[in-house]
Amino acid sequence: MEKREDYRNLESALGHSFRDQHLLIQALTHRSASETALASNERMEFLGDSVLQLTVSTYLYRKFPHFPEGELAKIRALLVREQALAEVARKLRLNKFLKVGRGEQRLQAQELDSLLSDALEAVYGAVYLDGGFSAVEDVILSHLPQWDQREIFLVDAKTTLQEHFQLVAKKPPSYEVVAETGPDHAKTFVIQVRFEEEILGEGRGHTKKEAAQEAARQALAKLEIQEGQ
Repeated sequence: MEKREDYRNLESALGHSFRDQHLLIQALTHRSASETALASNERMEFLGDSVLQLTVSTYLYRKFPHFPEGELAKIRALLVREQALAEVARKLRLNKFLKVGRGEQRLQAQELDSLLSDALEAVYGAVYLDGGFSAVEDVILSHLPQWDQREIFLVDAKTTLQEHFQLVAKKPPSYEVVAETGPDHAKTFVIQVRFEEEILGEGRGHTKKEAAQEAARQALAKLEIQEGQ
């Protein structure tokens, strides 16, 4: 059981001191460790996701006044994607505070990107409930993931790859799920992307979309496709 001072250390790293610390504790309680869904962090995650999207959208709108909507959407996707949020969560050591059920503990589910990104969004929701929009905006912007503008075209690697093949071959690549492992609540999918009979890349992820994007990124790297090609 974490001590009160442990949560104070987390609050210090987060940049927000909770008036109601029970909000933070609930934000770090996975459904598997909760008696009911309403007592878990799911509702806070729902709220935190909306606050995160609004905060990042507003930030990008102001920071890049000459960027069209499509470019802003790509950067936002880069900043709020599961892997980026999970990295922020690990820097804050949320994996050490996230409460999961016994079965999930055995599987080390609290180390999964999917659970950590959800927990971070729930914490953002808790900050919003505790301190309002100004407080959560400050917290989110102080923990924005680092990004390189050259990464933007890799955010939706699947679309980039498809556009490439439409241009050079008038035919899109195909994706196939070649393996599924793990329990229903923590599945890992393996997807291959092929063009005709050639395997261009293979990706793993906790969703088919995540695995397909990783496979597409591998294909882009293999084909040495750069932005604008």
